[in-house]
Amino acid sequence: MGSDVPDEMLAHRAANGHLEDFEEVLRRYRKRVYRICYRMAGNADDAEDWAQECFVRVFRQLAHYNPRLPFAPWLVRVVSNTCINLAKSRDMQRGKMEQGLEEWEPTDTAADPLQTALRADETRHINAAVADLAPPLRQAIVLRMVDGLSFHELASALGVPLQTAASRVRRALIQVRERLEKIENEVKR
Repeated sequence: MGSDVPDEMLAHRAANGHLEDFEEVLRRYRKRVYRICYRMAGNADDAEDWAQECFVRVFRQLAHYNPRLPFAPWLVRVVSNTCINLAKSRDMQRGKMEQGLEEWEPTDTAADPLQTALRADETRHINAAVADLAPPLRQAIVLRMVDGLSFHELASALGVPLQTAASRVRRALIQVRERLEKIENEVKR
């Protein structure tokens, strides 16, 4: 199947039993799904398992997909809801997100070792603060900040009103900021 076929058409065909079309969907979305799973799970082993489970659920849900609507937000919604359910069912440990958000770390190849160490320390604190968020807030902040969804896309992916999506991101940012301020105050003592 050519790569010029729209996602919506591929999903429709896959729902009708054309497995080669679903394989193309897998190829197109594998990295994005893995990235979401990694951010939600906090480690590569779980992310790999979760990504597989997400694609199984996507395949099972294809019959409910409306091909007149954009495919990507629908897929992100299934994936993020699956991740929330997996996180709850596995009773994830707090603070497990040890490498999760490298993109948030500013990169400066000319930085001195002290600056590099300080940025790495900041990144660890941010990762820990994000990992401590309740799953719906973590889901919102990961999809918004890491996956780069607009608020409209985020609301669609989460299946919530726009204001609810924005509120979740706002609450997540406030909680992360409070945790970082607490860490900073402890360091000053």
